[in-house]
Amino acid sequence: MSPANTSPDEIFSDESSFYGMSHIPHPITISTNISLGSDNEKARFENEVASYDPEPYWSYYHPKLLSTNPSVLLASPEPESPSQGISDQDGGDSSRRLPPHKAGAKESISAFLSRLPPSTTQTSTAGPWIWMRGRAAKSLSKSLESREEAKFVKEGTELLGAFDEKEAELRAAHDESGAKSTSGLTRKLNTARKQLESDILSLARDTGVTAGKWMLFPSVARVDATWKTIVKALDKGDVCADAKVATNDGSEQSRLICVYTEDFGDKDDVKSVLQMLAREQLFNPRERPIYYKCDAYTLLEINSKNRWQLKASMYSSKDFKV
Repeated sequence: MSPANTSPDEIFSDESSFYGMSHIPHPITISTNISLGSDNEKARFENEVASYDPEPYWSYYHPKLLSTNPSVLLASPEPESPSQGISDQDGGDSSRRLPPHKAGAKESISAFLSRLPPSTTQTSTAGPWIWMRGRAAKSLSKSLESREEAKFVKEGTELLGAFDEKEAELRAAHDESGAKSTSGLTRKLNTARKQLESDILSLARDTGVTAGKWMLFPSVARVDATWKTIVKALDKGDVCADAKVATNDGSEQSRLICVYTEDFGDKDDVKSVLQMLAREQLFNPRERPIYYKCDAYTLLEINSKNRWQLKASMYSSKDFKV
Protein backbone atom coordinates (compact mmCIF):
# COMPACT_ATOMS: atom_id res chain seq x y z
CA MET A 1 0.00 0.00 0.00
CA SER A 2 1.20 3.51 -0.76
CA PRO A 3 2.26 5.59 2.21
CA ALA A 4 -0.62 7.28 3.92
CA ASN A 5 0.82 10.72 3.28
CA THR A 6 1.15 10.23 -0.48
CA SER A 7 -1.29 12.51 -2.27
CA PRO A 8 -3.26 11.53 -5.40
CA ASP A 9 -1.46 14.29 -7.29
CA GLU A 10 1.85 12.59 -6.55
CA ILE A 11 0.54 9.20 -7.61
CA PHE A 12 -1.01 10.46 -10.83
CA SER A 13 1.57 13.06 -11.82
CA ASP A 14 2.95 13.37 -15.35
CA GLU A 15 6.04 11.63 -14.06
CA SER A 16 4.06 8.62 -12.92
CA SER A 17 3.94 5.33 -14.75
CA PHE A 18 1.76 3.88 -12.00
CA TYR A 19 4.78 1.68 -11.21
CA GLY A 20 5.32 3.52 -7.98
CA MET A 21 6.89 0.85 -5.76
CA SER A 22 10.45 1.93 -5.18
CA HIS A 23 11.21 -1.19 -3.15
CA ILE A 24 10.72 -3.53 -6.12
CA PRO A 25 14.18 -4.79 -7.10
CA HIS A 26 15.63 -4.28 -10.57
CA PRO A 27 17.81 -7.01 -12.12
CA ILE A 28 20.97 -4.97 -11.55
CA THR A 29 20.06 -3.33 -8.26
CA ILE A 30 19.70 -4.41 -4.67
CA SER A 31 16.35 -3.86 -3.02
CA THR A 32 16.36 -1.25 -0.25
CA ASN A 33 13.93 -0.46 2.05
CA ILE A 34 6.60 -1.70 4.41
CA SER A 35 -8.22 1.61 19.26
CA LEU A 36 -10.61 0.64 16.22
CA GLY A 37 -13.47 3.11 15.69
CA SER A 38 -11.65 6.13 17.03
CA ASP A 39 -11.64 9.36 15.03
CA ASN A 40 -7.89 9.10 14.48
CA GLU A 41 -8.14 5.52 13.28
CA LYS A 42 -10.97 6.38 10.90
CA ALA A 43 -9.05 9.35 9.49
CA ARG A 44 -5.96 7.20 8.96
CA PHE A 45 -7.88 4.54 7.03
CA GLU A 46 -9.66 7.14 4.91
CA ASN A 47 -6.32 8.72 4.07
CA GLU A 48 -4.86 5.35 3.07
CA VAL A 49 -7.82 4.59 0.81
CA ALA A 50 -7.61 8.00 -0.84
CA SER A 51 -3.90 7.60 -1.57
CA TYR A 52 -3.91 3.93 -2.60
CA ASP A 53 -2.43 3.19 -6.03
CA PRO A 54 -3.57 -0.21 -7.41
CA GLU A 55 -1.28 -0.28 -10.44
CA PRO A 56 1.89 -1.67 -8.83
CA TYR A 57 -0.08 -4.73 -7.73
CA TRP A 58 -1.27 -5.48 -11.26
CA SER A 59 1.88 -4.41 -13.07
CA TYR A 60 4.36 -6.23 -10.84
CA TYR A 61 2.86 -8.72 -8.44
CA HIS A 62 -0.01 -10.02 -10.56
CA PRO A 63 1.94 -10.95 -13.65
CA LYS A 64 5.32 -9.63 -14.72
CA LEU A 65 5.42 -8.90 -18.40
CA LEU A 66 8.18 -11.40 -19.14
CA SER A 67 6.08 -14.23 -17.76
CA THR A 68 2.87 -13.09 -19.42
CA ASN A 69 4.26 -12.24 -22.81
CA PRO A 70 1.89 -10.81 -25.42
CA SER A 71 2.82 -13.85 -27.52
CA VAL A 72 -0.14 -15.66 -25.94
CA LEU A 73 -2.29 -13.42 -28.06
CA LEU A 74 -0.57 -14.73 -31.16
CA ALA A 75 -0.99 -18.42 -30.46
CA SER A 76 -2.88 -20.24 -33.17
CA PRO A 77 -6.45 -21.03 -32.22
CA GLU A 78 -7.30 -24.60 -31.38
CA PRO A 79 -8.58 -26.55 -34.41
CA GLU A 80 -12.33 -26.75 -34.66
CA SER A 81 -14.14 -30.04 -34.48
CA PRO A 82 -15.86 -30.61 -37.86
CA SER A 83 -18.63 -32.57 -36.20
CA GLN A 84 -19.83 -29.84 -33.87
CA GLY A 85 -21.81 -27.73 -36.35
CA ILE A 86 -22.15 -24.81 -33.94
CA SER A 87 -23.24 -21.59 -35.65
CA ASP A 88 -21.44 -18.27 -35.33
CA GLN A 89 -24.48 -16.95 -33.52
CA ASP A 90 -24.01 -19.62 -30.89
CA GLY A 91 -20.31 -18.85 -30.54
CA GLY A 92 -18.79 -20.57 -33.54
CA ASP A 93 -16.49 -22.99 -31.67
CA SER A 94 -16.81 -26.08 -29.55
CA SER A 95 -16.64 -24.98 -25.92
CA ARG A 96 -14.10 -27.73 -25.33
CA ARG A 97 -11.75 -26.15 -27.88
CA LEU A 98 -12.13 -22.46 -27.14
CA PRO A 99 -8.92 -20.79 -25.93
CA PRO A 100 -9.10 -19.94 -22.22
CA HIS A 101 -7.67 -16.42 -22.58
CA LYS A 102 -9.09 -14.95 -25.81
CA ALA A 103 -11.90 -15.27 -28.35
CA GLY A 104 -12.13 -18.35 -30.53
CA ALA A 105 -11.52 -18.09 -34.27
CA LYS A 106 -15.24 -17.93 -35.08
CA GLU A 107 -16.59 -17.00 -31.69
CA SER A 108 -18.93 -14.02 -31.67
CA ILE A 109 -18.04 -11.02 -29.54
CA SER A 110 -21.14 -11.46 -27.41
CA ALA A 111 -20.28 -15.11 -26.78
CA PHE A 112 -16.66 -14.22 -25.96
CA LEU A 113 -17.72 -11.59 -23.43
CA SER A 114 -20.25 -13.94 -21.87
CA ARG A 115 -17.75 -16.80 -21.63
CA LEU A 116 -14.84 -14.79 -20.19
CA PRO A 117 -16.07 -11.94 -17.96
CA PRO A 118 -12.92 -10.60 -16.28
CA SER A 119 -14.65 -10.09 -12.94
CA THR A 120 -15.07 -13.84 -12.46
CA THR A 121 -12.68 -15.52 -14.92
CA GLN A 122 -10.10 -17.21 -12.70
CA THR A 123 -6.37 -16.68 -13.13
CA SER A 124 -5.88 -20.37 -12.36
CA THR A 125 -7.80 -21.42 -15.48
CA ALA A 126 -7.29 -18.56 -17.95
CA GLY A 127 -3.91 -17.19 -16.93
CA PRO A 128 -3.29 -13.61 -15.78
CA TRP A 129 -4.78 -11.87 -18.83
CA ILE A 130 -7.72 -12.03 -21.20
CA TRP A 131 -6.76 -10.69 -24.64
CA MET A 132 -8.69 -8.95 -27.37
CA ARG A 133 -7.19 -8.59 -30.83
CA GLY A 134 -8.59 -5.53 -32.55
CA ARG A 135 -10.05 -5.95 -36.00
CA ALA A 136 -7.49 -3.48 -37.38
CA ALA A 137 -4.54 -4.61 -35.25
CA LYS A 138 -2.84 -7.21 -37.46
CA SER A 139 0.29 -5.09 -37.77
CA LEU A 140 0.54 -4.84 -33.99
CA SER A 141 0.33 -8.60 -33.58
CA LYS A 142 3.10 -9.02 -36.16
CA SER A 143 5.21 -6.48 -34.27
CA LEU A 144 4.79 -8.32 -30.97
CA GLU A 145 5.71 -11.61 -32.61
CA SER A 146 8.94 -10.37 -34.18
CA ARG A 147 10.41 -8.26 -31.40
CA GLU A 148 13.61 -9.37 -29.69
CA GLU A 149 12.75 -9.03 -26.00
CA ALA A 150 15.66 -11.02 -24.59
CA LYS A 151 18.20 -8.96 -26.53
CA PHE A 152 16.50 -5.74 -25.50
CA VAL A 153 16.46 -6.63 -21.80
CA LYS A 154 20.11 -7.74 -21.86
CA GLU A 155 21.42 -4.67 -23.66
CA GLY A 156 19.02 -2.30 -21.91
CA THR A 157 20.22 -3.54 -18.53
CA GLU A 158 23.78 -2.92 -19.68
CA LEU A 159 22.86 0.67 -20.58
CA LEU A 160 21.43 1.22 -17.11
CA GLY A 161 24.54 -0.28 -15.54
CA ALA A 162 26.76 1.99 -17.62
CA PHE A 163 24.80 5.00 -16.39
CA ASP A 164 25.30 3.85 -12.80
CA GLU A 165 29.05 3.77 -13.40
CA LYS A 166 29.01 7.18 -15.10
CA GLU A 167 27.04 8.67 -12.22
CA ALA A 168 29.48 7.24 -9.68
CA GLU A 169 32.42 8.71 -11.61
CA LEU A 170 30.80 12.15 -11.84
CA ARG A 171 29.95 12.20 -8.14
CA ALA A 172 33.45 11.09 -7.18
CA ALA A 173 34.97 13.82 -9.36
CA HIS A 174 32.66 16.38 -7.82
CA ASP A 175 33.60 15.33 -4.29
CA GLU A 176 37.30 15.48 -5.12
CA SER A 177 36.94 18.97 -6.60
CA GLY A 178 35.70 20.36 -3.32
CA ALA A 179 33.06 22.42 -5.13
CA LYS A 180 30.32 23.64 -2.83
CA SER A 181 27.71 24.06 -5.55
CA THR A 182 26.15 20.96 -7.10
CA SER A 183 24.83 22.78 -10.17
CA GLY A 184 27.69 21.55 -12.35
CA LEU A 185 27.16 17.95 -11.23
CA THR A 186 23.42 18.22 -11.80
CA ARG A 187 23.97 19.57 -15.30
CA LYS A 188 26.32 16.72 -16.20
CA LEU A 189 23.96 14.10 -14.76
CA ASN A 190 21.01 15.55 -16.68
CA THR A 191 23.01 15.34 -19.91
CA ALA A 192 23.94 11.71 -19.19
CA ARG A 193 20.33 10.95 -18.26
CA LYS A 194 18.99 12.35 -21.54
CA GLN A 195 21.53 10.26 -23.42
CA LEU A 196 20.45 7.16 -21.49
CA GLU A 197 16.81 7.75 -22.40
CA SER A 198 17.74 8.25 -26.05
CA ASP A 199 19.87 5.10 -26.07
CA ILE A 200 17.11 2.97 -24.50
CA LEU A 201 14.50 4.13 -27.00
CA SER A 202 16.92 3.62 -29.91
CA LEU A 203 17.60 0.09 -28.68
CA ALA A 204 13.85 -0.47 -28.38
CA ARG A 205 13.42 0.45 -32.04
CA ASP A 206 16.36 -1.70 -33.13
CA THR A 207 14.91 -4.75 -31.35
CA GLY A 208 11.28 -4.10 -32.31
CA VAL A 209 10.14 -3.34 -28.76
CA THR A 210 8.02 -0.40 -29.89
CA ALA A 211 4.60 -1.23 -28.44
CA GLY A 212 3.09 0.79 -25.63
CA LYS A 213 -0.23 0.99 -23.81
CA TRP A 214 -2.76 3.29 -22.22
CA MET A 215 -3.67 1.99 -18.75
CA LEU A 216 -7.05 1.98 -17.04
CA PHE A 217 -7.94 0.75 -13.53
CA PRO A 218 -11.66 0.03 -13.21
CA SER A 219 -13.00 -1.40 -9.99
CA VAL A 220 -14.07 -5.04 -9.85
CA ALA A 221 -17.67 -3.82 -10.02
CA ARG A 222 -16.95 -1.87 -13.23
CA VAL A 223 -14.39 -4.05 -14.98
CA ASP A 224 -16.86 -6.12 -17.03
CA ALA A 225 -18.65 -3.05 -18.39
CA THR A 226 -15.37 -1.27 -19.13
CA TRP A 227 -13.90 -4.32 -20.85
CA LYS A 228 -17.08 -4.82 -22.89
CA THR A 229 -16.91 -1.24 -24.12
CA ILE A 230 -13.27 -1.62 -25.17
CA VAL A 231 -13.82 -4.98 -26.86
CA LYS A 232 -16.74 -3.69 -28.91
CA ALA A 233 -14.81 -0.56 -29.89
CA LEU A 234 -11.83 -2.61 -31.07
CA ASP A 235 -14.10 -4.98 -32.95
CA LYS A 236 -15.43 -2.05 -34.98
CA GLY A 237 -11.92 -1.50 -36.34
CA ASP A 238 -11.93 2.25 -35.69
CA VAL A 239 -8.47 2.11 -34.11
CA CYS A 240 -5.46 -0.16 -34.58
CA ALA A 241 -5.09 -1.59 -31.11
CA ASP A 242 -5.05 -4.74 -29.01
CA ALA A 243 -6.11 -4.92 -25.37
CA LYS A 244 -5.81 -7.12 -22.31
CA VAL A 245 -7.52 -7.20 -18.93
CA ALA A 246 -6.36 -8.80 -15.69
CA THR A 247 -8.26 -11.89 -14.59
CA ASN A 248 -9.59 -12.70 -11.12
CA ASP A 249 -6.86 -13.91 -8.78
CA GLY A 250 -9.09 -13.78 -5.73
CA SER A 251 -8.23 -10.26 -4.63
CA GLU A 252 -10.47 -7.21 -4.62
CA GLN A 253 -7.89 -5.03 -6.34
CA SER A 254 -8.89 -2.68 -9.12
CA ARG A 255 -8.24 -4.44 -12.42
CA LEU A 256 -5.63 -3.29 -14.90
CA ILE A 257 -6.70 -2.89 -18.54
CA CYS A 258 -4.02 -2.12 -21.14
CA VAL A 259 -4.93 -0.82 -24.60
CA TYR A 260 -1.93 -1.21 -26.89
CA THR A 261 -0.56 0.70 -29.86
CA GLU A 262 2.12 -0.61 -32.19
CA ASP A 263 4.60 2.25 -31.98
CA PHE A 264 5.11 4.58 -29.03
CA GLY A 265 6.59 7.15 -31.43
CA ASP A 266 3.45 7.33 -33.57
CA LYS A 267 1.67 10.11 -31.70
CA ASP A 268 -1.25 10.14 -34.12
CA ASP A 269 -1.92 6.47 -33.38
CA VAL A 270 -1.42 6.97 -29.64
CA LYS A 271 -3.84 9.90 -29.75
CA SER A 272 -6.44 7.98 -31.77
CA VAL A 273 -6.65 5.30 -29.07
CA LEU A 274 -6.90 7.98 -26.39
CA GLN A 275 -9.70 9.64 -28.35
CA MET A 276 -11.52 6.32 -28.53
CA LEU A 277 -11.26 5.92 -24.76
CA ALA A 278 -12.59 9.45 -24.26
CA ARG A 279 -15.35 8.95 -26.82
CA GLU A 280 -16.47 5.82 -25.01
CA GLN A 281 -16.42 7.80 -21.74
CA LEU A 282 -13.83 5.53 -20.16
CA PHE A 283 -12.04 8.55 -18.74
CA ASN A 284 -12.79 12.24 -18.41
CA PRO A 285 -10.14 14.48 -20.04
CA ARG A 286 -10.98 17.26 -17.59
CA GLU A 287 -10.40 15.10 -14.52
CA ARG A 288 -7.66 12.74 -13.35
CA PRO A 289 -5.36 11.85 -16.27
CA ILE A 290 -4.49 8.41 -17.53
CA TYR A 291 -1.01 7.38 -18.64
CA TYR A 292 0.76 5.68 -21.52
CA LYS A 293 3.86 3.61 -20.92
CA CYS A 294 6.13 1.99 -23.49
CA ASP A 295 6.84 -1.73 -23.15
CA ALA A 296 10.56 -0.94 -23.23
CA TYR A 297 10.38 0.72 -19.82
CA THR A 298 8.09 -1.99 -18.47
CA LEU A 299 10.55 -4.71 -19.47
CA LEU A 300 13.39 -2.85 -17.75
CA GLU A 301 11.22 -2.18 -14.68
CA ILE A 302 11.75 1.57 -14.93
CA ASN A 303 9.24 2.76 -12.38
CA SER A 304 8.05 6.18 -11.26
CA LYS A 305 10.67 6.33 -8.50
CA ASN A 306 13.48 4.67 -10.43
CA ARG A 307 17.05 5.28 -9.33
CA TRP A 308 18.00 6.78 -12.71
CA GLN A 309 15.32 9.48 -12.36
CA LEU A 310 13.95 8.75 -15.82
CA LYS A 311 10.41 9.84 -16.56
CA ALA A 312 8.66 6.47 -16.44
CA SER A 313 5.44 7.30 -18.28
CA MET A 314 5.87 8.40 -21.87
CA TYR A 315 2.60 10.31 -22.19
CA SER A 316 -0.23 11.62 -20.07
CA SER A 317 -3.72 12.19 -21.43
CA LYS A 318 -3.05 15.84 -20.56
CA ASP A 319 -0.48 15.89 -23.38
CA PHE A 320 -3.22 15.58 -26.02
CA LYS A 321 -6.30 17.57 -26.94
CA VAL A 322 -9.18 15.10 -27.02
